[in-house]
Amino acid sequence: MEVNDLVAKAKMGDSEAFGQLYDNFAQRIFRYIRLKVQNREEAEDILQEVFVKAYRGLDSLDLGNLNFSAWLYKIASNTINDYFRKKYRTPEISPIDENFDVAGGISLQKEIEVKSDVEIVRAEFTNLPVLYRQVLELRFVQDFSLDEVAKVLKKSNLAVRLLQYRALKKIQVILKKRYVSSR
Repeated sequence: MEVNDLVAKAKMGDSEAFGQLYDNFAQRIFRYIRLKVQNREEAEDILQEVFVKAYRGLDSLDLGNLNFSAWLYKIASNTINDYFRKKYRTPEISPIDENFDVAGGISLQKEIEVKSDVEIVRAEFTNLPVLYRQVLELRFVQDFSLDEVAKVLKKSNLAVRLLQYRALKKIQVILKKRYVSSR
């Protein structure tokens, strides 16, 4: 059954249709949340809140020009922002674990370098143009096909491929600069 048909049924109170919508989108939305929220339990709580908000917001949906996926991602994005606002108002203090043990078989230096690169990319990711970020998130985090990304962003398949190429090139330049400056 098509997504818009399920939305229409769910809007009329069909809980089974909403359950199918949940099944269709929960994994994708969860991966999107986990990209931004490191704690799995908190990410699961946010996922639950996203679908509660979506269920409550069904009445206000206009089925004419509906892109349910985009609407759901917008709810997820807003819910993540609410989570961080709340979290930073009441910071959590964690004690230092005195029994911290370093893994024996893995090069600590290599692990630090990889984490450093990931942190650099993650930090620079926010500096990428919005369309670059959206394309990379949808393609590599959400595992959308080029056609699906094109549909969500309302762009041609060629435009999405070009945006993806430029975004990856920009990240490659960032990592090269980091590598050259660390030598």
